[in-house]
Amino acid sequence: MPIKNNMFCYESSLNSNEEMYGTAPRVDVWFLLEYRGHWSTKAFKDSKIPKAVKSFLNKQLKAVPNSRLQLIKKHKNTNEHFKFYLAASDETNPRLYEFELENYEELLSLDIKKILKSKKHMSDEKIFIICTNGEHDTCCGKFGMPVYLDIAKSKYGSRTWETTHIGGHRFASTFVCLPHGLVYGRLRDGKVAEDLMKQYEEGKVHLPCYRGRSCHSNETQAAEYYLRKETGITEISEFLLKNSKKNDKKSLIKFLSQSDHMMHKVKIRQDKNAIKIIKSCEDKSSFIPQFRLLDYSVI
Repeated sequence: MPIKNNMFCYESSLNSNEEMYGTAPRVDVWFLLEYRGHWSTKAFKDSKIPKAVKSFLNKQLKAVPNSRLQLIKKHKNTNEHFKFYLAASDETNPRLYEFELENYEELLSLDIKKILKSKKHMSDEKIFIICTNGEHDTCCGKFGMPVYLDIAKSKYGSRTWETTHIGGHRFASTFVCLPHGLVYGRLRDGKVAEDLMKQYEEGKVHLPCYRGRSCHSNETQAAEYYLRKETGITEISEFLLKNSKKNDKKSLIKFLSQSDHMMHKVKIRQDKNAIKIIKSCEDKSSFIPQFRLLDYSVI
């Protein structure tokens, strides 16, 4: 795909020193559907998935708040069945549901809301998705595919999938750990990705590449980043969001520490026109917000 600008969007982001924290998409429930056909810019819409199934999934997405559909596939897959996952990225109860389908029409019999409230079909696995959709943005293909191919040869290969657009092409390759919904960016080689996966399995966040946790708002994602940077604590479950108050450009966000029950207060400011960059290789330049730490305290 040719780019309309003089540079790739990843270059624009890096040249402007754009910070990644507070940029993860807001998603509570991820729908992941295996599709081995061609991925266009609008992969799901243009796919050959039956119309009735597309309509069903679109209705489910509207019915489940903050849900998102990703098509997934593997570079080499000889399994005759298709995979479908539901990943609930709940802060306190993240869970993954796994299904094996003989055909897409089997999805029509699923009661998504009921499934999300049950333990049936639940999996103990952790899975990983990497955006490789170069049709949507050049940078995703340029950086996502090499990282995916590296991981495909590693011990994490069986649990790692290519996926369609995650959001934030300029941070390619973009990467999500599920079911927790930890979103990362600027992963450029398999070794870093493997280290990140290892930390995730140990219940920790890899802060250098961290964009945020999808169950949180962008303000809370940024505050969580600053909290972990200030404390040095990377355990995923250590901090729970208690409340958040937003006043114009400033936000006061409180987190409760699970180990000592201390309350952590993080005050941040959003600079809405902090930098001007190319968000996508096909876009014109636009202003991008950045979050700044104003104050951190423990009570």
